[in-house]
Amino acid sequence: MEPDVYPPDTKEILPSDVLKTGIPGFDELFSVGGIPKGNIVLVAGGPGVGKSTFCRQICNNLASKKHPCLYVSFEESAERVEKSMISFGWDVEKYEREGLFVIQKMNPLDILRIKFGSIGGGESAAEITAKIEPITIPRGFNPEIIVVDSLTAIVAATISKAKNYRIYLQQLFSFFEETKATTFLITETDEIPKKYSSTGIEEFLADGIIVLYNIQKGSIRESALEIVKMRYTRHEKRIVAFEITDKGIVVHPDRQISID
Repeated sequence: MEPDVYPPDTKEILPSDVLKTGIPGFDELFSVGGIPKGNIVLVAGGPGVGKSTFCRQICNNLASKKHPCLYVSFEESAERVEKSMISFGWDVEKYEREGLFVIQKMNPLDILRIKFGSIGGGESAAEITAKIEPITIPRGFNPEIIVVDSLTAIVAATISKAKNYRIYLQQLFSFFEETKATTFLITETDEIPKKYSSTGIEEFLADGIIVLYNIQKGSIRESALEIVKMRYTRHEKRIVAFEITDKGIVVHPDRQISID
């Protein structure tokens, strides 16, 4: 398989600069064998398509190789995240005990109250920026992988205050750049999205976009995955099949899927 180029970045990527997700069939969609480290990646798709499972599987795989992972949940409790991961046979509790995996449950409304003083947000962007980091990382924990589940929950909390969300989003992306962690931001879209985030700002700021589809074909549905963009690497541009097994997601890079 000879991946196509999108976008035509020229930054040289060494093997040590590549994050191998360990998801069967996924890493081979990239010419460098994985996602360039430090990239900020949107994981987009409709409800129930497997976005959270995809990101949790990456955390499981990387934590098993001694890479610290932080999972920030704005919707589900830590217990529910753990339970879903254990259902695939992943030894997440072991990685938590070893300090390699941390689940941080956060309430988007609480964050916005802290950052903006109130949901109204009367202060200037400069005053807000000086106050607080956009998410909380436990003291002494330096994650190499961060997952935010999900940006959609933050949008819902700021639905009447779009300016607040834009400010928060800019701070969030700057924060992730400073951590140098490879970051996955989950966003919920239509089943066949025309845009890959709630506002469109996210996809402009992101280094990569991965879209998961649940496509109806007659009386059955097929799961498919597309890499819309990924900076600093060549990648396969076709939409390919994946399935969710009892062990997690398996991507089939040689099985092309049409969404027409």
